[in-house]
Amino acid sequence: MPTPSLEVRLRRLAERLGTRHRTPIETWYDSERCGWTLRWYDGPSVAAIKTELGRVTDPGTEVLVRRDLTTRALALAAIRETRAGAMRRRIGSWGQRYHLEHVIGDQPHPERPADPREEAMLERLLAEATAGDGPWSVPDESRAFDLIARDGIAWLLPSHRLAAPGEPAGLALDPLEFLTARYARGVHRTAWETALTTMPLRTAITAAQADPDPGADAARAALALLPTLRDQLTVELDTVQAVLTRTAAAADAEAAEAS
Repeated sequence: MPTPSLEVRLRRLAERLGTRHRTPIETWYDSERCGWTLRWYDGPSVAAIKTELGRVTDPGTEVLVRRDLTTRALALAAIRETRAGAMRRRIGSWGQRYHLEHVIGDQPHPERPADPREEAMLERLLAEATAGDGPWSVPDESRAFDLIARDGIAWLLPSHRLAAPGEPAGLALDPLEFLTARYARGVHRTAWETALTTMPLRTAITAAQADPDPGADAARAALALLPTLRDQLTVELDTVQAVLTRTAAAADAEAAEAS
């Protein structure tokens, strides 16, 4: 039985991988180069496709692979990089795009959020970066980058309410996040807005205590955090006690020898 042509093998591979990774993969023949290319958006990594490609092509056969990144993938990467403190916020959008392409260059499925909160943040950013509401309106990646550079990422959170007892973490704020969003100032405010970094536990509880009108949610959030603060203080006091006990014992021993 004759071996299927390269074209047939590539089309079968593209269909199989597209189904496996839920990503359309195209085969394209370049008449000038006289060669084939597999092309797709986001989805599987280039390395993964090259590995599969090597199993269906003969040695010496050159087939190019090309993965392009969508605005969705780049916007999600911008959120993550900003939260990690690695997003270059004062350069043009092309510089930002170059940085993000390098970061997610061989990351599989860079368009997929890790959890419901990240998905909601991404959808809000894409909506805000879209001009108009017609059927042909699409998010502008430069505007998405500019929004994050200007305003950070805390405003993308799907909700700023305190999560109810027993409610899964994610969409609403946990107690420390809630107190941070309400009371953070100065460097703590900047850290929250740009990276969702929460205030120190004791600082957050003290802020709620000092508020003449904290409201029920702030009071509940602070109360929920008190056991954790109590544990921290117990560890700190035990450490201090151990150090002072050793110091006193050493001093007593020296005094006894001297006498």
